[in-house]
Amino acid sequence: MITFEGDERFADVEYVGITYESADRTLRLLVTSDPADNCEVILLRDVVAFDVLHFTRQNVVSYLDIARLAAAEHHAFVELAVGEGATITLTKNPSRDVLLGVVFVSANGASIFALCGSVEKCSSDGQPIYTVVA
Repeated sequence: MITFEGDERFADVEYVGITYESADRTLRLLVTSDPADNCEVILLRDVVAFDVLHFTRQNVVSYLDIARLAAAEHHAFVELAVGEGATITLTKNPSRDVLLGVVFVSANGASIFALCGSVEKCSSDGQPIYTVVA
């Protein structure tokens, strides 16, 4: 069974754009408001699977659930995401045995499901402010 832990440092963050850079497998969320850390971007690194549901121009994160998942649990996370309506598949060879299963849930119902190596809040100059690593 997958056990999630909430991370309050991501609550109330407002993101307004999403890009995915396939070369380095980074999902980038452009942030316009972050009361906790004043970050400007959230980076999900070493992404092996993700889906974004119901994205609109303003998405305020209600909560972030994170689970550290061993290789045997990766498919269970994908099944959980698909059960919630996501279209998500694993890449053939995830780069790590342990990954983060991440679920961003926004106030407007926009969700992000991702399997990745880390989640970082970064300043405008790209320096990490806060990081969660698998």
